[in-house]
Amino acid sequence: IISLTQKSYCSSYGLCDNFGYLSLFFGWIGVFMLHIPAFTWLANPLLLGSWLFFRKNSKISFILSIIAFSLMLSFLLVDEIISNEAGTKSKVVFYGLGYWLWLFSSFIMLIGNFINWKKNKYKPQPRI
Repeated sequence: IISLTQKSYCSSYGLCDNFGYLSLFFGWIGVFMLHIPAFTWLANPLLLGSWLFFRKNSKISFILSIIAFSLMLSFLLVDEIISNEAGTKSKVVFYGLGYWLWLFSSFIMLIGNFINWKKNKYKPQPRI
């Protein structure tokens, strides 16, 4: 939640007021425009799914957290993003605290799932 209140990235177009909540609320538009960097936005519903499945189905939660973390991390490979409604592209020049907190939240979920998996893997099975 804190990541939503922080700047997520700055671009060469002069956009440096891109707060996390703006990326969350409007990032999905880029997915429908088939803008490849916007596909990192899909990590949000995957992370949410990982949270929801954490207690119910740890295997699904673990898989979703791996995919979410990978997608979030892939934003570091992005060179250009769409900067305005006209489709103008600009270079990403800075990753703000909001991005790093977003990535860290996914990493924490991944570690939690890993610990949960290890704990369940070595749990003694009841004898029948």
